[in-house]
Amino acid sequence: MKAKILSALLLAVILSSSAYAALPSVTMLSTKTCPACEQMASVLKDISAKYSGKISTAHIYLEDNPDIARKYNVRYVPMLIFRDASGKEKAREVGYKSLNEVIKIFRKAGIAI
Repeated sequence: MKAKILSALLLAVILSSSAYAALPSVTMLSTKTCPACEQMASVLKDISAKYSGKISTAHIYLEDNPDIARKYNVRYVPMLIFRDASGKEKAREVGYKSLNEVIKIFRKAGIAI
């Protein structure tokens, strides 16, 4: 029970506007059985490595967090949520996106990286 409460609190911090006060971020909402989600997880790792200190990333499995799926009205996965450095949501995208596409989404949303 304590682990579930801590998990919920951690997710609240990750998804709150104050969690990314210093960096633009992309959060991926996915399932454990989705092939496109697995490919997208690899892109998130690449973003973390290539843009360390410039972009923050988070990955949330919806099977473990059904309340997040309801909160964000997730119908398809992977869902990517893009936020600026102040934590304000600027864009949402669904489906696999390459590293270059993710960077273009940041730029199109007016987020400097």
